[in-house]
Amino acid sequence: MKEILLAAILAVTALLLAGPALGDSTYYDATNSIIDVANPVGTRWHELYPNYCTSPYEITDWKDNGDGYLSYCDTIDMTYDPDGADPQTSTEHVIEVTYTLEVLWAAQPGEPHFWDWQYVEDRDPITEPVCTWWTEIYPDLGLEWHIQAWEDNASGELDFCDFIVDDDGGQWHVEGVHTDIVTEPVSGSATEPSTWGKVKAFFERW
Repeated sequence: MKEILLAAILAVTALLLAGPALGDSTYYDATNSIIDVANPVGTRWHELYPNYCTSPYEITDWKDNGDGYLSYCDTIDMTYDPDGADPQTSTEHVIEVTYTLEVLWAAQPGEPHFWDWQYVEDRDPITEPVCTWWTEIYPDLGLEWHIQAWEDNASGELDFCDFIVDDDGGQWHVEGVHTDIVTEPVSGSATEPSTWGKVKAFFERW
């Protein structure tokens, strides 16, 4: 019986450590800001996927690919230290830097939705958001959204208190526009703390 239990624990642990189904990618949203991508060290982030709202994270080191700004193929150290007493750092490979749009459905405001710009248009989605495409990261991962219309708040760019309209006529209130990064773990780096939490929680049952 002990052997069966041990095998079950090891099997579950292996599954948990395998990470999310989408290539172990992690989506981070800069905390209420569009960051200076030429100076990312010290910026703070919260996780959108796979562990929504895990925070705070901070970029504590950055190895640039030579282009002078945070972009594909850079390497960063992301440090998680929620209580200021036990920092945990993982080294991560940057696979995308984009914008996150935080919106609320105007007809029935509830929890926020987070959309990532898809980079399919050859223009700035902040100053020309109409006809841009976005992918939802939270809460409904993978949904695609197309901005059909935009009501600006007179700032001249997509930002807080604008309204946008999707292809079905749904109206959304813009809560914020932030920098988003998508990363994958570098081989041999520390396991992300949320995964360790799952492993320890499983063992505590026994």
